[in-house]
Amino acid sequence: MRQETHDVKSFYFTPLNPSIFKFLPGQFITLELPIAGEIINRSYTISSSPTRPHVISITVKRQPNGIVSNWLHDHMQVGTQLSVLGPTGDFSCMHHPASKYLFLSGGSGITPLMSMARSFHELAEDADIVFVHSARSPADIIFRYELDLMAFNQPHFRQAYICQKVDKKPNWRMQPEFITEGFLNLDALKLIAPDFLVREIFTCGPCTYL
Repeated sequence: MRQETHDVKSFYFTPLNPSIFKFLPGQFITLELPIAGEIINRSYTISSSPTRPHVISITVKRQPNGIVSNWLHDHMQVGTQLSVLGPTGDFSCMHHPASKYLFLSGGSGITPLMSMARSFHELAEDADIVFVHSARSPADIIFRYELDLMAFNQPHFRQAYICQKVDKKPNWRMQPEFITEGFLNLDALKLIAPDFLVREIFTCGPCTYL
């Protein structure tokens, strides 16, 4: 497990028997979870890259009244065994090869796009990607430092963060060229990615489960 933000955790799974996971970046799995004496199914997008097939991860935001998200955050431990269905889904850049991409994500909807970005990065493919992520505040930006590292390593990868509110604390290492305050709109998009009309666009927002 890894704490990504104050209310978001990534959970990593390995097969019970020696094998590998085969999936496309952007696909999802369905967990069968034993909660309160019954089995509850819940689907989560894979946040890891298929370039690391021996481990698969999901990244889950705790919801105030979320039955499954709270159970995962509070009860999931190393060694816990779960049944999983999938992977499945058609939302993948592998189905839509392009010379330029625009990834637009909001909140926990970053997970499928992160899987795609990680795949390009780990294969050392310098794909032309503009990755725009919207969050409530800079502290809520999931995977921020990893996205910054991708931009450092890949000349054609550009990240931009749009936050509802930016906390001006002195110890916050904000990069003004990457973080803006407000909401994503057409004017902001034109500034961040003037050529967005010629890019293959993938977008995903948060989905709230109980």
